[in-house]
Amino acid sequence: MSASVDNSTWGGAGAWGANGDDQWGSGGDASRGFNADSDGGPCTTCGETGHTKHDCAKPNIFPGACNNCGEDGHMARNCPQTLVCRNCNKEGHMGRDCPEASTMECRRCGETGHMARECPIPMTCRSCGKPGHMSKECPDKPAPVCFNCQEEGHSAKECNAPRKVNRADVPDVASNEAWEKIKEAIKERDLDDVKEAVQMYVKSLPETTYMDLEDGFRAQNMGLYLIGIERPHLAPTLTNMDLQGHLDKKYTVTYRFSDKPPRPRERDVWPASPEENKERLADGGEVVDRGIPKCSNCEELGHTSKNCTEEKRDNMDKAVVKCYNCDEEGHRVRDCPTPRVDKFACRNCGKSGHSSKECTEPRDPSTVECRKCNEMGHFSKDCPQGGGDRSCRNCGQEGHMARDCTEPRKLICRNCTKEGHLSRECPEPLDTSKVQCRNCDEFGHFSKQCPKPLDLTKVKCSNCQEMGHFKSKCPNPLAPEDDGGFGGGGRGGRGGGHSSGFGHGDTTGGGGWDHGSGAAAGDGGGANDGWGHGAYTETAADDGGGGNW
Repeated sequence: MSASVDNSTWGGAGAWGANGDDQWGSGGDASRGFNADSDGGPCTTCGETGHTKHDCAKPNIFPGACNNCGEDGHMARNCPQTLVCRNCNKEGHMGRDCPEASTMECRRCGETGHMARECPIPMTCRSCGKPGHMSKECPDKPAPVCFNCQEEGHSAKECNAPRKVNRADVPDVASNEAWEKIKEAIKERDLDDVKEAVQMYVKSLPETTYMDLEDGFRAQNMGLYLIGIERPHLAPTLTNMDLQGHLDKKYTVTYRFSDKPPRPRERDVWPASPEENKERLADGGEVVDRGIPKCSNCEELGHTSKNCTEEKRDNMDKAVVKCYNCDEEGHRVRDCPTPRVDKFACRNCGKSGHSSKECTEPRDPSTVECRKCNEMGHFSKDCPQGGGDRSCRNCGQEGHMARDCTEPRKLICRNCTKEGHLSRECPEPLDTSKVQCRNCDEFGHFSKQCPKPLDLTKVKCSNCQEMGHFKSKCPNPLAPEDDGGFGGGGRGGRGGGHSSGFGHGDTTGGGGWDHGSGAAAGDGGGANDGWGHGAYTETAADDGGGGNW
């Protein structure tokens, strides 16, 4: 049975669906994913609805006091009063342009009249306390101490010794007392307390390894498990360290209350047996910082960008100030010399206060981009490169579309091709000769009944969006949950989302005729389903389905 779709929610004008000849193919004026007349709250500058404070044509009212005159409602740069210098208290210039000596206090010598960069007293080295040089140039600077082993004479990048683990902040308790604390934390299912108690135990018995702990937990059936997980995408500035300080371990040790993977995405990285897990624990550790900086210029470890010897590279990820009023870089919208553009104005007449679907002015094609040839000046239905008049698929007459048709809706069954009813109401037996299989492209059966092997070239992975495999066999890293979700229209799986994969749908498991690109996707294939077939797609009004009749 086809699931009904509420047009006011998904398909109606002004929501997310297409709005007639709207050149953006989105609902109403939803150029940003929402309506101009949706209740997004009033503008915080003028109090009116329909726009935000960034697009408000009225001047911004500064909520604080002006630094120049002390009055509320504007900033110093917009002050109508004469500028007063905060250094000499004279009018006509600002403090940064003051010709008189500064009254600010120097942070080097503590005297007034100059800043630190103009101080006559030479700077002193913070390492030796002598004047004339900086700490980085100090000849008496003590030898560097390794972050890793705490020895002098080398850096952490050159160090191969185990890290000196400092557990001075861990309380000194006996091993049996620490073990009891571990049991109590397990009963309360508090992993933070578990890890703290484990550190107490290791401090009392420094030679304890992860294998020893795992053997003890399993022998006493304590309900705590140490599981080794491989994390190939660990950041280069991080590493795995065991309890004795050895770095660069392959597996990350995690604390779990179950020896089974709690999430499906962890099944592939979970150890197959306790023996394999024990082998992983021998080469495992917890994630710690390497103590080695990473250069943002050359992406190498061991130095920062300030000390990088390579040529400075352009940082493509660096934030750029760009005005969204004129789309030019170098200034913000508040400083834009171009008059403000109302982005919520009607796209037909350009006036504020209404959307294009409510506009009473004649349609202006001069600002319309054709969806067929991408040229300006005409609608797609009038395109000289394949447009032209289209006939109504309901009454067959030219000059209007089916959604604007004044004639009674004509229902045509996709099973018997007779008028007056839909395929789900058809009294005739199901005619499978009109059904096209989405696996072999042959007519006469559904894909779930296909006798031929599964054609993986038509399967689209819902994780990486590539063809040829399912999500469960995807070699790429798992995408965030909100990118795919559960059953949210996966492309190519068996029994997944709204209109994709083999014989599945929102309400039907496949095998029926009710299979548009709407919420119910049976095995017949909708026009927008995962395989892109849809042998007999009904009118767009039928069953919530899309496609061309």
